[in-house]
Amino acid sequence: MPQLTEQEWKRLLPLLKNIDINRQQAAYSRLVQGTTLVKAGEPFGYSMQDVHYIVKTVMRWWEKLNSLPDKPMPPRGWVAIELFVPRNHVDEVRRVVEALYPQPGADAKRKGSAPVRVSPAKERRQATTPRAQKSKTA
Repeated sequence: MPQLTEQEWKRLLPLLKNIDINRQQAAYSRLVQGTTLVKAGEPFGYSMQDVHYIVKTVMRWWEKLNSLPDKPMPPRGWVAIELFVPRNHVDEVRRVVEALYPQPGADAKRKGSAPVRVSPAKERRQATTPRAQKSKTA
């Protein structure tokens, strides 16, 4: 049976919010403290099979957590910066950063190749608002 360290458990814990606290404690007892399936389930009235199923479920979450891809590497000569902003200001910050430092290959976009967008309708809607405001002030 696999075992987790205390740090690994703490990293996994946010994914287990929908699992009953007693089930979490039984899984913790088995996976981190290394108790048997029977002893891990005794305080909560779980059978060996119950604890096995709980541990299996927790380990599926662990596998999902570890299968997440790493962040992509920045282009050569660039440095990655992590920035936290209010959700409603994300588009503004992106526009400022893109205006100051165009992405490599931006010339290809200007020559007519369409950029790949996740939600083009949303971006079009947001893009028309500033233009309308600029024309009113100009």
